[in-house]
Amino acid sequence: MPSIRQFAHGLLFLGLLSRLPAAAAAADGGDETSLRRLNDDYVRASLTCDVARFRELLSDDFLGVLADGRVVDKTKFLVLAAQPPALKDFHVREVAVRLYGDAALVNDFATYRRVDGSLAQTRYVHVYARRSGQWKLVSVQITRVASN
Repeated sequence: MPSIRQFAHGLLFLGLLSRLPAAAAAADGGDETSLRRLNDDYVRASLTCDVARFRELLSDDFLGVLADGRVVDKTKFLVLAAQPPALKDFHVREVAVRLYGDAALVNDFATYRRVDGSLAQTRYVHVYARRSGQWKLVSVQITRVASN
């Protein structure tokens, strides 16, 4: 049977564990929160053709690899971003943020319906770099997920 001391140590350990997410957020200086917000902004800008927001989010040396394999720079990306997306019911899931000093990767999984109603899935990798104290999107890789 556990002693009172073991029970107290267990409670202390559980109390420390419950504080880990807050400690981790404090340790990253709020960067994860900022990057999640930027990811939300990217999605919102995509759905609303907000070229002005993309102009702010993307670094001048941005390069993206689209789902069809095309490589685009910032200028070409902004032209594409101005075109209304041919999709509906867009949902982002499985967002993961990984920090590496002044670089970060944001991965997510998105589901949506094409205009014809068929289901589509896509995985994204966004690469951010901290420049002059601000996170800028320097690269994106978009990959279609094959249907089962």
